[in-house]
Amino acid sequence: MEKITALRHAGSRFFHNRSGPGELRVHCMKPRFLAQRHTGMIHFRHPSDSKTMVPFDSIINSLKETIILFDGNGKMVFINKSGEELFRKSSKDMSGKRLSQLITGEKKISPLIRKTVEEERSFRGKSVSITVGRKINVDFSLSPFYAHDRVEGAILSLSENLSLADREDHDQESLVYLLGSISHEIKNPLGGIKGAAQLLCLHTSDRPITEYTDLIIRETDRLNAILQDYLTICRKPSFHPVNIHEIVEKALTILAVPIKKAGISLKRLYDPSLPQVRGDESKLLQVFLNIIKNAVESMSRGGTIDIATSPSQELFGDHGKTKRMALISISDTGRGMTDAEVEKIFLPFFTRKKGGTGIGLSLSKKIVNDHGGMIKVQSTRGKGTSFSVYLPFRDDG
Repeated sequence: MEKITALRHAGSRFFHNRSGPGELRVHCMKPRFLAQRHTGMIHFRHPSDSKTMVPFDSIINSLKETIILFDGNGKMVFINKSGEELFRKSSKDMSGKRLSQLITGEKKISPLIRKTVEEERSFRGKSVSITVGRKINVDFSLSPFYAHDRVEGAILSLSENLSLADREDHDQESLVYLLGSISHEIKNPLGGIKGAAQLLCLHTSDRPITEYTDLIIRETDRLNAILQDYLTICRKPSFHPVNIHEIVEKALTILAVPIKKAGISLKRLYDPSLPQVRGDESKLLQVFLNIIKNAVESMSRGGTIDIATSPSQELFGDHGKTKRMALISISDTGRGMTDAEVEKIFLPFFTRKKGGTGIGLSLSKKIVNDHGGMIKVQSTRGKGTSFSVYLPFRDDG
């Protein structure tokens, strides 16, 4: 039989023999399928259902792994939907480019593409660091691409290994549940303590005692406010169209005093044409309060906070379609972080601040994820930190 492709990534080989003009009989493990060439694509049809035709590229686009096809000269001729999401670019923008042009500074995989074609052999690699707008860790597989019984190129499969913070997402769910449970348990007796202090204050005229009862009331009010914030975070988001600029400005108003005390200047670059986003205003307010508060605390001797909004340059997958999101960037000129600290920044209870809880940013990431968005951070020690919050636009459909 004549080889048509070799997709070793999936552990399968596809073979065909001709059974008539324009037809290829394809064997792909079991059961046997009938394939026909149509408009330059291969369509699969099961013998028991003559009406069902499945385009081959639909199968490839359903894979979570990035699949890239390079021609004999090492130039990209096809990339699946997962690949478009990984590179945040359309296939049209990447077509005809070499891997070294798609991945900044890539030197480990690129040389193997030519060897795959010339030597007709496969290569695999694990835990390779690449930069695609962000630094990620991937496993890769390279296999020859066969057509008409000869090697016509190479197929690259990339499988992203989740970062430490992504692997710990389940800890955020546990954290939210724990905070909600504890807040409910504390809130009721806290009300009793405040009520008792108020009654004691009414039945005494002794000044030292009233000072103590006033202190108890103030502290219970403060704790109650904290618990209410936690309960707000723990409840499920209620989505509706919101103006992201109004939410950011509200956060800046709340933090206006510490911003002024620290001698920090604000620079705003808002896109007035930015559509509304789909979100929960109170929860998103908590996200921006956490990020801006951290920026302020990193610049005790003055500095600058830059806040910008725009549609994202990156494309995101949404039920088979690619869409842009609203991008809110918040950058500071503070002390910055090391790479090791950036890796852990969203982990529950990780903090660099004395007296910090390590909860704020972890919950912020949880909130953004609940909105169907994502949050990224870049930082350089001694130069500052930049947070990028991506949120879906409102669904007008």
